[in-house]
Amino acid sequence: MICPHCFNEECRRSHRRGARDFLLGLTGLRPWRCRECSTRFFAWSVPNSLVQYAHCPRCGNLDVKRISREYVTGPFAWFFRKLGLPAYRCAPCRNKFFTIRRHLRIVPAPQSPAPEAESSAAPPR
Repeated sequence: MICPHCFNEECRRSHRRGARDFLLGLTGLRPWRCRECSTRFFAWSVPNSLVQYAHCPRCGNLDVKRISREYVTGPFAWFFRKLGLPAYRCAPCRNKFFTIRRHLRIVPAPQSPAPEAESSAAPPR
């Protein structure tokens, strides 16, 4: 998330306060706070280009893991199990949920080899 005021990338989710925050939450907007300038702003937790992929409904994390359907609890969990929907778990917020969205497999970028430290000593002969 990028702060609209100072353009810093160090933003975190802010707690909802009051009726206005909860009403905006119905539209999918979530409160955020910049760690640099402390500006509080509202934004979607997932960019529009990635909404079609499976993401955590609580924090918007796209790096979710498939889990067994039996681990998900809730009032309608039995219904989603009967429909055969896949179950996912978000590691940072530990939220377990069902979704019909496609899973986006996030592959880590290959790391370049670290440059070897040059020593001032002569190599052994």
